[in-house]
Amino acid sequence: MQFTRCLKITLGSLLIVISFQQKCVAGCSAEIRILGDDLLGKIFTSHENHLLSERILRAKQHCFRGDEEKSLDAINAARDLAGLKPTTGTFDWENVPIEELNKVPTN
Repeated sequence: MQFTRCLKITLGSLLIVISFQQKCVAGCSAEIRILGDDLLGKIFTSHENHLLSERILRAKQHCFRGDEEKSLDAINAARDLAGLKPTTGTFDWENVPIEELNKVPTN
C-alpha cells in the first residue's frame, strides 16, 4: 500500500487541498469511523450483529497495533457483511464534492 501525505487548509469558506498524488491514505481509524457512519440506520439480525461486532473489534485491534492492511481487511469483511462496497483505504478527494469536505462533524 502506498502512503501519500495530504494537506488540507481551511480559510473561512475557502478550502484548499494540496496533494502530491490524486489519492490520500485515509487510515484505518478514519475508515472505522466511515464504516460507523455507513452503518447508521441499517438493521441486522442478532447473528449479523454478533459477526459485525467481531469484525469491527478485530479491525480496531489491528489498527491500534498499527497494522493498517489487516485492519482494512477486517473493515472490508464487515462492509461485505453489511452489504456495503469495500474500501481501498484511500481518499479520492477529486471525486468528492467540496460541500462534503467543508462539513463540520456533528459529534
